[in-house]
Amino acid sequence: MSAKSFELLLDTAYAPEKPHVFEGTSTAVYQQLEQALKASRLRQGNPSEEVGFRFERVRLGVAIAIIKAYARLADNEGAKDALALLLEAANAKNTREIDKIIQKKIALFDNLYHEIFVNEQREHLLALFEQTLDAASKEEIDELILEGLETLQEIDFEAAQHDEDDDEPLDEDFLKSIK
Repeated sequence: MSAKSFELLLDTAYAPEKPHVFEGTSTAVYQQLEQALKASRLRQGNPSEEVGFRFERVRLGVAIAIIKAYARLADNEGAKDALALLLEAANAKNTREIDKIIQKKIALFDNLYHEIFVNEQREHLLALFEQTLDAASKEEIDELILEGLETLQEIDFEAAQHDEDDDEPLDEDFLKSIK
């Protein structure tokens, strides 16, 4: 997996706007994880706090991309609040700070499941989000980055936006006539 795929995932989720997720570039965030893992292997020790922190930042980036795409599809206030929380956590300086930020408003994630109705794309994005939260290794995150990229490239965000704009209540007389 490359840092470029991670960057592309975020760019695709935010398109046409540019993502402003991390203080530096998303490419640098991914490369910092790779460097921390390499340094840990050279020391032949247990993963350090640095590895954990760098992993959490990449995982947050994947989660942010997925929730941003979900927010674009669902126009769900809960998704916007969850995205803001994830963005705040992305700027934390260590793993403990990330946990503290997320834990104080963890209930925001429950709101993501409102208003999904029967929409396979939204459901799939939420499933990817859950898998991101469960991911415990760089390999799992790499797979989710690729799956996320594939999923986001299949979504026509403009068509989804028009579908929501065109939603009008069904005419009662029409409903009665088809019974």
